[in-house]
Amino acid sequence: MVAIFVVATIIVFLIIDYFVQRAEKHKVVQTSSATVKARFIIPKGYFFGRGHTWIEILSNSLARIGLDDFSQKIIGRIDEVAFIPTGKEVMKGDRLFAVQQGSNALWFRAPISGKVVSFNDELTHSPDVVRKKPYSDGWVAIIEPANLEKETKLLSMGEEAAQWLKEEIKRFRNFITAQGTTNASSGLPALAATAAARTGATLLDGGIPVEGVMEHSSKETWQKFENDFLTNGDAK
Repeated sequence: MVAIFVVATIIVFLIIDYFVQRAEKHKVVQTSSATVKARFIIPKGYFFGRGHTWIEILSNSLARIGLDDFSQKIIGRIDEVAFIPTGKEVMKGDRLFAVQQGSNALWFRAPISGKVVSFNDELTHSPDVVRKKPYSDGWVAIIEPANLEKETKLLSMGEEAAQWLKEEIKRFRNFITAQGTTNASSGLPALAATAAARTGATLLDGGIPVEGVMEHSSKETWQKFENDFLTNGDAK
């Protein structure tokens, strides 16, 4: 009877420990601005590429890859996720997958080199999983790394990733404000003003980007966003 009690106690503690660890797994980055309340999650133990992709090293030494919380929030609605062929060898900085919204699309680059083992089939019929669970069920690709030890040194994680993301938020605010000004001079609604109308706040007063702001952007803005935020960061 005593033995059964001891075993049961151990099981209870293991269950409690599991949920505590699970709760601590995700780190939330919150900007100091109180104007626009938004959070960007950075899970512990994940590497982040400068092209806004994340890398999780699996127990079999394969690398699972997806797009980070920042990019999926900025993009907003996701209608389709397109993949390159499975089995293809990619170099760091090569196109890996695309996210589509209507007639607009963004290509995300491979944050590491290696062979594409598989893609997440669930995304072919439920692409919105990327938005709901970007760091778990919304993963996009699995790669067999070619030079993992060397290339992970160029990636960031933890506090370093959090600091980089804060700088990216500032950079994007300046980017989208400039694009909005350009559109306004062309007789089109400014992106910053459109985003402000959705939240009651502006991007000009230090607030962080509004979720789904790219849904209001022109094709030219999408292309420039890809060039400035997704392409150069993980260039070869």
